[in-house]
Amino acid sequence: MRKWIIPIMLGFGVTLALVVGQRMSTDAMAVVIGVAVGVAASVPTSLLLVALLRRERSAYRAEPMPQPPAYPQLQQPNIIVLNPADLMSQRNQQPMMPLLPPEYALDGGLRRLRVVGDEEDWG
Repeated sequence: MRKWIIPIMLGFGVTLALVVGQRMSTDAMAVVIGVAVGVAASVPTSLLLVALLRRERSAYRAEPMPQPPAYPQLQQPNIIVLNPADLMSQRNQQPMMPLLPPEYALDGGLRRLRVVGDEEDWG
């Protein structure tokens, strides 16, 4: 029985192709043949792509993972703790970072805030 399956299927396929081919127009047959040839042309490219990806993947698995670089021990940052009570007790002494006197400051010692979208002139 197995000897007859392949010839029967081949005969059925050829008969179907002849019947469909006689009933189809020339343009429709050209489209069907073009699609079949396009699919057939993409098969070797797909097989080559799969073979290359498998080879690359197996080569990637064969290599041992590189060890991460050893980082040097970093020095801990200097931490300075200021007691606000000590700073408040020094009111009579000169402050740590004095501000410019108002007569030397360009804006008279006051800050000018600019609001985005305000109609005031920027210049």
